[in-house]
Amino acid sequence: SSWTSKLAALVLKPKLKKMKQLLAYEEYGGAGLFGIAAPVIKAHGSSNAYAFSRALVQAEKMVEQEVVAKIVQAKATEAR
Repeated sequence: SSWTSKLAALVLKPKLKKMKQLLAYEEYGGAGLFGIAAPVIKAHGSSNAYAFSRALVQAEKMVEQEVVAKIVQAKATEAR
């Protein structure tokens, strides 16, 4: 590799690592399904243990933040 490639790699590596982490499905665990009476997280079929644990964290946050109740309230307000 040329010295310019090595310099570019040195500069870009931290940014690319952060972007990889932001895009990693394992960090989110799954997607929330809304329009139902309880929090549901749909995990990816090939989720590993870490991804599944993150899905549980996501579900816990949905309960703590009363996401379903807020959606119901917003829909009721919108219907008026």
